[in-house]
Amino acid sequence: MNKFASILAAAAAGVAMTSLASAAELPKSTQKMLKALKLDASILSGVEDELKVPQAWLDAANNKEKQVLIYSTHRPKDWKKIQDVFAERYPGITIKQSEVRTSSRRYIRPLTAFKEGRYLTDITMGLSGNVYLFRRANAFANLSDLPAYKRVPDDAKQSDHIAVPYRTRYWCMSYNTNNVKKSELPKTWDDLVSSQRFGNKKLMIGNRPNNWLLNLWEAKGDNWGADFSRKLLVNLKPQLRKEGMSALLNLVILGEGDMAVPSAMNRVGPQVLKGAPIGYHCPEPVPFTVSELGVFKGAPHINAAKIWVNWLLSKEGQVAQYYAERSSPIHAELQRKEFLYFPEAVVGRKKAVLGPDAAQTSVRLARLWDPLWIQGGGYVPPKASSVSTKLADVQRGGRKIVFDADGKKHSASVSRSRTKIMVGGKKGSRGSLKAGMECKVSYAGNGGEAKSIECK
Repeated sequence: MNKFASILAAAAAGVAMTSLASAAELPKSTQKMLKALKLDASILSGVEDELKVPQAWLDAANNKEKQVLIYSTHRPKDWKKIQDVFAERYPGITIKQSEVRTSSRRYIRPLTAFKEGRYLTDITMGLSGNVYLFRRANAFANLSDLPAYKRVPDDAKQSDHIAVPYRTRYWCMSYNTNNVKKSELPKTWDDLVSSQRFGNKKLMIGNRPNNWLLNLWEAKGDNWGADFSRKLLVNLKPQLRKEGMSALLNLVILGEGDMAVPSAMNRVGPQVLKGAPIGYHCPEPVPFTVSELGVFKGAPHINAAKIWVNWLLSKEGQVAQYYAERSSPIHAELQRKEFLYFPEAVVGRKKAVLGPDAAQTSVRLARLWDPLWIQGGGYVPPKASSVSTKLADVQRGGRKIVFDADGKKHSASVSRSRTKIMVGGKKGSRGSLKAGMECKVSYAGNGGEAKSIECK
């Protein structure tokens, strides 16, 4: 058992805590959060020790810096829940958060500015496996001196500590509980492809290998990854589905297949609570993905930034994050049933975590996976084409547009985060799209997603 697994197993068994937090000692916003989640205050045992940062940091943050600039993907209503808890702990520090959902704007632009000697933000969150870009530029500060950082499992840390994980996601498999017995579930990923139990269209696969197979590939090497991919996509003869990952779960519930890969724990859990015939299972090693953040070296508000990151990594910050968006905590002592829909699937089990070479590994994976996917009849979205047209209809608050393309009625879905929308030369939103507008629409074929919509 590796160190990460040992920590989680100990936490799940209820390791003795150094101090017990009582409801009376906690800030009112924290008490409100715990009440809403129906959690006892003891779950924050030891939080005061985790929040003991050097007095010099507090003095600089409260008397000189007074604020922190953060780029993240959090929506305003979710961020407010997190911010309310932090603000009562640290009233002298103002957080200025910008919701930046486009990855290039979230980390490429701040990195470019840093190279030019400028700072757009103190902290950038959601690095999408691109820590290596900041490492090359020597852009991030070492965060190993944060007290709460000690509670991050070692297996989830960068070796040079320049980025810290702040939430987790497990990508494994879902299965139809009416069609599959628990005894039939594969114990390892090799077991999945060495048996025909889920062969001949019983297994459904979504075209998202980077969500799960990338972790396994990195953990087991190129030879294993290539061999496994061939057995999976060729020998098993699975259903290669074009649907998104949420839609794939609905197909499992309907019995279109016995099992689906990949499936996220936090998507399957709510379906189970609704009584749907679906279960969740993780063969070993468990594909374990983390979201990471970094603090820019020499940032204008470096002390306040470190205080905020330390708080987020503490039990209180981790619970606040779960409270806001149901993200599973990274904190070793919070890997428990209150924050995991299926703790038995992951706690104490070997994890497959992305390493520093994940970006390069992803390229090698795609070179093998993509041809096999196409050869197996898997759907590949067409390249985006552009049309100048009038919007005939705007549906579901702008989530779908209908328009004429070469004399035929076409439609396109509109993503809140991925679709670039411009109206009258200014940045727009889905709500600003109206029927009758003259627009240039770039989209991935009829029914596909719009890449950009530029309207007069």
